[in-house]
Formats: sequence, structure tokens, C-alpha cells
Amino acid sequence: QPVQLTALAAAALGTSGFHLYGTKYVDLNDFGVVRIGRAVLTTAAISCDYLMSLKSVPYGTHEYDDLKSQVHLRSARRLQELCCANRGTFIKVGQHLGALDYLLPLEYTHTLRILHSQAPQSTLREMEQVIREDLGKEIRELFVSFEETPLGAASLAQVHKAVLPDGRTVAVKIQHPKVQAQ
Repeated sequence: QPVQLTALAAAALGTSGFHLYGTKYVDLNDFGVVRIGRAVLTTAAISCDYLMSLKSVPYGTHEYDDLKSQVHLRSARRLQELCCANRGTFIKVGQHLGALDYLLPLEYTHTLRILHSQAPQSTLREMEQVIREDLGKEIRELFVSFEETPLGAASLAQVHKAVLPDGRTVAVKIQHPKVQAQ
């Protein structure tokens, strides 16, 4: 009897969790434990990759150097994926790491440098919500036209081209949603 009740409660909680997540009421990225969990798992994967890949190859050989370069590249890609998944300050840290070419292997700096110009973009719907919350108006009330595709996206915000009612063309910088919360 208690096992059935526990199973039923777990199923109900799981179903409601999936429903809330599916309807966008809950975003898993809102939970610090999820972002930190991703970071821990990525760090563990990178560490294991180095340990397992390089342990059987003699240090100082061409084979070791080639293999180390491959592990650097795989690890840099994992780190880039982590930054993009966790967004916000993680992208900022990834951008900083991408600029440390005097300190980090080239595989890392070349891979992470992409975050300077190709950070993940928020959707137009998310941008409309930010404007609505910050300014209390809809985009169509503020601008004659507003380009859906951003001119650029960075770690904390993105920029859209728009035209004001007086005819002036402007760049509108909008903070990504939830940046303050993170």
C-alpha cells in the first residue's frame, strides 16, 4: 500500500513537472542547481577525457602531442556547449577564456572566441516580454518597425534595429531575460 501511494505521488509530481516545463512556466535554467550540475558534469567529463585518453601514451611523443590536441579540442567544445546552455555569466566567462591565448591552448581560445560574436540569441517573444516588463508597452507602440533578427547577440543582451515614430533608425539593446536572476 505505501509503495503504491509513493509511486502514484511520484508519477503525479513528474507529470506536473513535465507539464509546467512544457508550458514554459518553469525553465530548468532558472534553478542554480541545474546550471551548477551541468558545470560539475562537464568538468568531470573533461577531466576523465584527459585522464583516460592520455594515460596509455608515452609523454613527449608525437602521438601524445596529437592526442592531447584532440582532447583539448573536445574539451573546449564541451566547455563552449556548457557556456551556451547556461548562458549569462557563463558566456561571459567563456568569452574571457577565449581571450587568454597567452595562457590557454589554442584549441580552447579558438573554440571559445566564437562566444564573442555568436552568443545564443533570445527569441523575439522573449524580447517582447522584456520590453513589456521594463517599459510597460508593446514593441508596436514604441516603434514603427522592429527587426526580428538581432544585429548581434552577446552574453547579457542583444541588439535589434528599429525605427522610431519620428523616422529615426535606432539600435535597441535588450537584456536577455533572466540575466538579473542568474
